[in-house]
Amino acid sequence: MSNNYPYENDVTVEVDGKAHNSWKSYDIDSDFLIPADAFKFDLGVPSNSTVLPDFSGAEVKVRINGELVMTGIVDTTQHTISKTNRTYSLNGRDRASILVDCSAPITNVKGLTVLDAVKKIVEPLGIKKVELRAENNPTLDKVDIDVGETAWNAAMRCANSAGLHLWFEPNGELIVGGADYSTPPVATLCCMKDGKRNNFEQADLTFDVSNRFSEVTFLAQSHGKQGQDNKNDLKWVYHDPEMTTYKPKTVVVSDVDNLEALQKWAKKYIADSMLEGFTLTIVVPDHKMQDGTLWQPGQRVHVICEEYEIDAIFFLMGRRFTLSRNGGTQTELRFKQDGIWTPDAYNAKAEKARKRKGKKGKKNQGDLISTNGQIGRAGQQE
Repeated sequence: MSNNYPYENDVTVEVDGKAHNSWKSYDIDSDFLIPADAFKFDLGVPSNSTVLPDFSGAEVKVRINGELVMTGIVDTTQHTISKTNRTYSLNGRDRASILVDCSAPITNVKGLTVLDAVKKIVEPLGIKKVELRAENNPTLDKVDIDVGETAWNAAMRCANSAGLHLWFEPNGELIVGGADYSTPPVATLCCMKDGKRNNFEQADLTFDVSNRFSEVTFLAQSHGKQGQDNKNDLKWVYHDPEMTTYKPKTVVVSDVDNLEALQKWAKKYIADSMLEGFTLTIVVPDHKMQDGTLWQPGQRVHVICEEYEIDAIFFLMGRRFTLSRNGGTQTELRFKQDGIWTPDAYNAKAEKARKRKGKKGKKNQGDLISTNGQIGRAGQQE
């Protein structure tokens, strides 16, 4: 399938009440693991054009075929002129950029639920719409916000303490939650050696154990123990049976007060490490599926790739819409193994998803940490 096919997509940027949609190139990225989603638009400018405005700092809405895909803020505008060319570019990020750039307000979140704690951090910065997407909304016991800490890091630590994550929806709403692995796959991507059923041409499969360890010891100190020889009195040890090389690591955790909280923090840490160990990137033509639906993070997709011996469902962690002279209209899809990221957001649903696996990915590494007490050795430090 050639990328030179003239796919019909109306990509519009609304800024200062005006819509712009004639682009020489663009790049619209969205990924759960990247704090602030980014966009870049390049406009070819006629030589007789008048002076172009400075849109830096303006709020923008990006739409594709009428569907809102990002609400953001322009960071920079650049107008370049030469003897042969005139270009004008817009660069910016979604509303997470406010939390990434700004310091968190000095506040106390102890005793608040995760949702209320995040709201208390972000609302003074103008983020008024915050929604919980998870089964539980536990009360926080110990999350200390440091002076000068960014609002994003402070809010993320609150979410992580409950095994959750933060991201912004296209409409600018902040979500505190995780993946719902019970949703059905939205599409099937196929690459066979005989060429039949193929609907993508480029893929990249990466395995990485650089952040995997054979043994991780988690240490923390509960309240009321300060000054007692400065010892960490909470300890939990995780063993990864798939790591044959001896690679031990010790992690000191500050935001926990009991063994259960330490185990929950450790489970999120281990899941994130496993997440880094597998990445499947597939480049497809166009920005939409066969039924016209746009690709977006959070979708589950069935991937069949004969050369990789893959026939399984994967979680779409990030997607990147691009238009370029060489590549044409493309979408880069970044997949992770199903059921690993934020596995506790929807416990009951995730457990069902863990039982539905195909080849090459049928072993869900999330199962390694689904029952903490049986995998690790939990107890008080001597």
